[in-house]
Amino acid sequence: MQSEEKKWDCIIIGGGIAGLTTSIYLARSGKSVLILEKSKTLGGRGRTTKKMDSYLNLGPHALYSNGKSLEILRELGIEIDGGIVPTKGKIVYKNELYDIPATPISLITSPLLNWKAKKELFTFFSTYKKIDTNKIHQIPLQQWLQHKIKDEVVRHLILMISRLSTYSNEPDLLSAGAALKQLQLGNAIYLNNGWQSMIDSLINVATGLGVQYRTGQNVKSVNGSYPQVTVHTNKEEFHSRTVLSTSSPHETAKMFSMLENNPEMDIKEYIPVRVACLDLILSRLPNPEIHFALGLEEPFYFSNHSNIAKLSDKNYQVIHVMKYINAKDDTERELEGFIEKIQPGWKKFVVYKRYLPRMTVSNSLVLANQNERPSPLVKHLPGVYIAGDWVGDEMLVEASFQSARNAAQLILETLH
Repeated sequence: MQSEEKKWDCIIIGGGIAGLTTSIYLARSGKSVLILEKSKTLGGRGRTTKKMDSYLNLGPHALYSNGKSLEILRELGIEIDGGIVPTKGKIVYKNELYDIPATPISLITSPLLNWKAKKELFTFFSTYKKIDTNKIHQIPLQQWLQHKIKDEVVRHLILMISRLSTYSNEPDLLSAGAALKQLQLGNAIYLNNGWQSMIDSLINVATGLGVQYRTGQNVKSVNGSYPQVTVHTNKEEFHSRTVLSTSSPHETAKMFSMLENNPEMDIKEYIPVRVACLDLILSRLPNPEIHFALGLEEPFYFSNHSNIAKLSDKNYQVIHVMKYINAKDDTERELEGFIEKIQPGWKKFVVYKRYLPRMTVSNSLVLANQNERPSPLVKHLPGVYIAGDWVGDEMLVEASFQSARNAAQLILETLH
């Protein structure tokens, strides 16, 4: 079926953060924009579900205090509302609980470390923000730590906080530069009412500027190049001068037949980052003194997000428990065992429970052996652009926002 004959300045495939962000920049410059989203709603992995008068993200989500995401949101006229996560909590090590040695006092008093190890960790905390991450981009994180850090427990601690900031448990593959760049982004921020509050703001700004969208539109193929691009969906076809894909690299390569022999779309280069999540709403915490904990040797995460941000209209506790997984992990019982160490008897207080066994956090790990990630400009295909968490030099939501802004600038240069 052919849609109305309207020819758009840009069709954006995917209505998540990258797609919505690009649409606003384009619409602000007077361009006509259509977003095609395969799901029933916009937002992608940033959607929040409301259960039992409480707000549940799809696993734990955070922005970062020193990240470009906040700068871009402000450019779009959006102010986020939430709380900064303090650098305190517990470590689970050999089934015992210890304070995270993240402050001078907790570091000095930590029974986890001898004095040499404390000095080494203090030196790392004092200097990591000054490291030129570009110089170590092609070194795997594990290799860099083996070379730089002598104490084994200190290495485990740095790997632990690296998992926290990158969501990755692949230190033999992950770029050391990318990992440390994430650590340099500062404190995590949890959003009041979940990430849906940010998604709704993006949607409101976009639609207010005239951006249109169609949901339930699964793009099958894209043909042509600037200024004649045709997008075929499961329902109809649309015409545009330019097109931006914010889908995964696999989906993008599939729908753009002209990308099949493009080295930028070598699918073997893209290793998804996945986690297993237990999303919980509890009537109360059995142990109200502990709101945050990480596994030291095992890649586990526990956080009471409702202790930082407003996430429940009933004062319930919104908890996210997570394991940074490899391809073969099977983790629901492991997650339940981890929270039992921190909150014994928690099952008695469950109001709602959701298990996400293999949630994609990012469409591509930043690999140490990868020369460079793709840019929003697709070479040899005029008028075709890409954006998302696998595009550009950043990671996770930082990559989504920054590649979206860069893509918008490039599209505007083409449309002039």
